[in-house]
Amino acid sequence: MKHLKRWICLFSLLLLLTLAACGNTGEQGAVVTPTVSPTVGVEETFSPSQQPSGEPKASEAPAATQQPALSQEQGESAPAAATPAPTPKPTQKPTVKATPAPTPKPTTTPKVNTCYLSIDCKTILGRMEDLTPGKESLVPSDGVILSRKAISFEEGESVFDVLLRATRTYGIHLEYEYTPGFGSHYIEGIHNLYEFDCGAGSGWMYYVNGVKPNYGVSKYTVKNGDVIEFKYTCDLGFDL
Repeated sequence: MKHLKRWICLFSLLLLLTLAACGNTGEQGAVVTPTVSPTVGVEETFSPSQQPSGEPKASEAPAATQQPALSQEQGESAPAAATPAPTPKPTQKPTVKATPAPTPKPTTTPKVNTCYLSIDCKTILGRMEDLTPGKESLVPSDGVILSRKAISFEEGESVFDVLLRATRTYGIHLEYEYTPGFGSHYIEGIHNLYEFDCGAGSGWMYYVNGVKPNYGVSKYTVKNGDVIEFKYTCDLGFDL
C-alpha cells in the first residue's frame, strides 16, 4: 500500500513536469506579429519572453531627422526676414506762437491854445450906394457880423483853419478857393458879401494883432493869444 502511494506521487510529479514543459514550448513557438506603424523608422519591440532565441536583437532604426537648411555658402540664400512696418510717428500739430498784442502808445492830449476872432463890414456903412442892389439886408446896422470870440486851436493850425472852425460853429456863410500859385486859400465871400459887391476895390482882408500879413490866410500859423480880424474893404484896404 505504501508503495502504491509512492508510485502515485511520482506519477503525479512527472505529469506536472510534463505539462510544465509543454507550456514553455508553446510560449516559445508563438509567432508575434508586429504592429506596422506608418511612421518609418519605428522599431519592433518584443518582450523578453517573446524575443526569439538565437536571433540577433533588432537594432533601433535611427529617428527621422530634419534636413538642415542650406546655408548661404552652399549657394542658396536664406529666406529674408520680414521687415517690420515702420511705426508711424504721431503727427504733431505745429506750435503756434501767440503774437503779443502791440503795446498801445500813450495818447498825448494835444495842447489846446486860444486865439480871438472877429468879422465886420463897417466900411460898407459909408458906401451903401455902391453896394450891389438887394444885399442891403446883409449888412448889420453896426457892421459887425461876428463880435470877438475866443476860438480854440491846436499847435500848427493856420488863420484859415481858425476862420473855418468859427464860421461853422456860429453858422456864418463862408466861400473860399485854394490858389495853388500862392499855396493858400483865398476868401471870396463871408456872410454872402463878396469881392466887388461894393466897388472895384472891395473885398475881404485880415489882420493879426493889428498888422496885415503879406501872405495868405493858409500861410500864417496862429499863436496862442493872437487877435485875428477879418474886415471888408471898399478901397483896397486904404479905408481900414
